[in-house]
Amino acid sequence: MYNWSFSRHSKRLPAPFLFLSALLVILAACAGSNVTVHTTNGTPTLASNQVLTFPNVGTQDVGVLDPAQGPDANSTIAVSMIYTGLVKFDKDLQVVPDQASSWTISPDNKTYTFKLKPGITFSDGIPVTAQSYVYTLTRALLPAVQAGFAQSFLGIIDGANDVVNGRTNVLRGVRALDANTLQITLTQPAAYFLDLMATSFCFPLNEQMIKQYGQKEWVNHAAGNGIGTGPFMVKQWDHNVKMVLVPNPHWYGAKTKLREVDMLFVSDPATAFKAYQAGQYDFDWNITAQDLTTARSMPGFTSKSLLQTDLLFFNAKMPPFDNVAVRQAFAYATDKTALVNAIFKGAAIAAPTIIPPGMPGYQPDYQGLPYDKAKALAALQSAYPDVSKMPAITFSYPSSQVSNLEAQVLQQMWQSALGIHVNLLSVELNAYNTETANRQVQLGFTQWTADFPDPYDWLALNLLSNAAGNDGSWSYRLFDQVVMQAEQATGDARIQLYNQAEQYAVEQVGWLPLDHEAMAAVIPSWVQGVGLHNTGLYFGDWSNVYILQH
Repeated sequence: MYNWSFSRHSKRLPAPFLFLSALLVILAACAGSNVTVHTTNGTPTLASNQVLTFPNVGTQDVGVLDPAQGPDANSTIAVSMIYTGLVKFDKDLQVVPDQASSWTISPDNKTYTFKLKPGITFSDGIPVTAQSYVYTLTRALLPAVQAGFAQSFLGIIDGANDVVNGRTNVLRGVRALDANTLQITLTQPAAYFLDLMATSFCFPLNEQMIKQYGQKEWVNHAAGNGIGTGPFMVKQWDHNVKMVLVPNPHWYGAKTKLREVDMLFVSDPATAFKAYQAGQYDFDWNITAQDLTTARSMPGFTSKSLLQTDLLFFNAKMPPFDNVAVRQAFAYATDKTALVNAIFKGAAIAAPTIIPPGMPGYQPDYQGLPYDKAKALAALQSAYPDVSKMPAITFSYPSSQVSNLEAQVLQQMWQSALGIHVNLLSVELNAYNTETANRQVQLGFTQWTADFPDPYDWLALNLLSNAAGNDGSWSYRLFDQVVMQAEQATGDARIQLYNQAEQYAVEQVGWLPLDHEAMAAVIPSWVQGVGLHNTGLYFGDWSNVYILQH
């Protein structure tokens, strides 16, 4: 949000983590294009038609336009254009001011006081005040809004539980001291709180819009209305086709040179790549491993390793995965190295751990549950001595994130090692996200990309017994206890506790990590200001995004 992605649903960095900044070099555009860029006195000439056209690759629509609902990675592209907040991440993951001019932190690290810049409005001209934030943060916790991820993120605010449980509509930890002064009080110090404030959960929403159209329906009236404070507003939203965005006339930042952005929804990455080759888009991204050989030879090719993990989850309340031995059997039966070599062709690495390289808390020497066919079968037979008596198993996966080939490779591994049959079910991404949110998936796939660089974002938000992201309803008492201990600790002691919690999650198979991917794109040199960083597609400052004459 903010250009940090929340893969389904995303700095101030302590000194040991500043090495991350080296990973986040913005690739504004790639040289080497064989397209001629016109110049005037040596200065590149802007194209006369400043309309940026690109595919939103991997989805058939923006599935989540309400920031409180935890936008998935594809929805985040639109959300980050339409909304902004008090603070934001810069390219080095430092938290820097956005709508806030400054902030102070109390000596006990529990109270944050933000000063808002004057004159900020929504894109319809309605002023943004401290009360706008009181409304937004309170709303995200209301039972009627059903924003489970927001509740997980914002639960650290004093009084949040009372709002979540319907005891009050007043969030006592958030106060407007005056029109331009916002005060937020936490129940305990939280090392990640400013990072959290840079996520879309905290972007102010237009209360008048929501009151007019209702808590659920307002997003369907985004076109032509002032729903956010970002550099763009929605002009047109043709569901399952495209979203057209135009500059926000009330934008408080540097103005964009673009007069329009046309974002077309393309579920299939291979289809998007073919359309780019045919000249239908200004650039393409999220390129499949199968298309990498062709893409690498094209002008403007670029790739970037992601702070992301691909994982499997098992519904711990559905047989046979209510038995930890069965989950462990599937983990031992999964040859991650073979999977990466067969599917990603060098564009990913096998993942023993949940937390990826480059993140605080990453454990480079921890091997997790390695591939071992003998251990796999022994674990399964400890639960089902006669494996023919096992319940039917279906592996469900989002069609835009898992290829049929990858699913078939996994299926063959499991069937070969365990002597069982696994059914495959490919599901469109938005429908799949609904099924996982409703805990309907028996064995499924998920991707998690960092919201902010802290292990809390990976482990607490997804694997605590009551976490909104706990798609497998996994529960392990020792894991919960250690995470709670970690949140009372600081510094190295806190990271060590999270290391222990992650090992519980891997060994008890709350999640089965598969791989850490890279992302590839083709961005020709005449498209300026667009690139990749470690969470995916990156635009940065939209005033620097424009098209050169070519």
